[in-house]
Amino acid sequence: MNAALFPTLVFIISRLATGLAASPTCADPSALVPLLRSFNSATVDHFYTTNLTENSVVAIAEDGYSFEGEAAFVWTTQQPGTIPLFRLENPQEHDHFYTISSDEVPLMISLGWGYDTAPNHTAGYVYPYSICGASPIYRLFNPTSVDHFYTMDIAESTAALRSGYQDQGIAGYAVLPSVNGTFVPGSATPFLLPTSVSASAAAQASSSTCASPDNATPLLRAYSGSASDHFYTTNSTEMNNALTASYTFEGDAAFVWTSQEGSTVPLYRLFSQSLNDHFYTVDPTEANNSQSLGYTYDTPTGIAGYVYPYSVCGASPIYRMYSDAGKDHFYTMSISESENAAGWVIEGIAGYALLSSPDGSAQTVTASASPLFLPVETASATSVQLTLVPSEIPAATTSFGTGEFSPTITSNSSSSSHTSSKAAVQKPMSFFGALSITIFAVWALL
Repeated sequence: MNAALFPTLVFIISRLATGLAASPTCADPSALVPLLRSFNSATVDHFYTTNLTENSVVAIAEDGYSFEGEAAFVWTTQQPGTIPLFRLENPQEHDHFYTISSDEVPLMISLGWGYDTAPNHTAGYVYPYSICGASPIYRLFNPTSVDHFYTMDIAESTAALRSGYQDQGIAGYAVLPSVNGTFVPGSATPFLLPTSVSASAAAQASSSTCASPDNATPLLRAYSGSASDHFYTTNSTEMNNALTASYTFEGDAAFVWTSQEGSTVPLYRLFSQSLNDHFYTVDPTEANNSQSLGYTYDTPTGIAGYVYPYSVCGASPIYRMYSDAGKDHFYTMSISESENAAGWVIEGIAGYALLSSPDGSAQTVTASASPLFLPVETASATSVQLTLVPSEIPAATTSFGTGEFSPTITSNSSSSSHTSSKAAVQKPMSFFGALSITIFAVWALL
């Protein structure tokens, strides 16, 4: 080896290591453009484009499509952290297909799809993970009409499943066109979820394991109208104590884990005595910062349970709401309940857990409660029968409604994610893989 080139090799390796170790940078939100959605009822085809002329002149005026609205916000050029959303078309089946998986493209081409006229064969650029406030684009397929359908509205995706569509996972992550993901007929405004509940790309690129559904425990929910406070716990004894202190039991809000398993992370629990508000978050930084606002941890561990930080392993989102008038944080897995909660506004997603009922509403029959899973590969959900037993997590050491436990919590860096949809993400190269290629390339030049 030429010794004169050794400093060059060290420089390349050091720059490579620095780049891979750096935190992911978010794309420029000011560069977002609407992903326009149109539908042709004659051919039963959903079509998506960022090009206004293509949508109005070609799709609508020439090909008989009807404009439905702005389905998402994406980027037209590659931004930090984003990857291409490839666009293909099957002219025989009259179907447009979109995927972020470069491995899936040749498979679809072998089945009759091909690149259409989209520049660079892409409809736009999206995130492959739930980072920087992005939300999932749900992908569905109707085998009868041969139509791929994409929406950011989980209620719309659920309705589509009941009308013949199959769930095919998540096509990518983009910025919402509205709070609940509903497409907007015009002049949509980007809605970013709080980045505190987003995951780093590095964490999600790692492999993960699913927590055992047999160990999932109901997260019990109660509400006090007089105190204007929602309360959640896995401890049945603690819940019984709450029911004697003006709270009313509302059912099982979700299924979580009482100890850390697989890719789950802590769901921290805090309480503000001045506001009489229980607060739950998976973000350790947010949990620590909330202490400056008067919140304290009110369990010995400061943890209400363990949930997924991403949409993996069949888990569904826990929607986080807040009422400024009542100074109350409210958590539900029911999208309809979150939309109809008068006086509360959505703050994003608190984490991902197992459903206690098909529509996410609190399940009040706890004797035979069963967690439900979002479909991963098929449209039908599966359930695992569980029997509610008293939790082994000790009840809070303080009296109900007060908080004295306030440790400093550090971030759990071991959490990771798992992609289980058919639209597989493009996995970034590992540090050692890139390092090996770099060393080989430099060595070849010697």
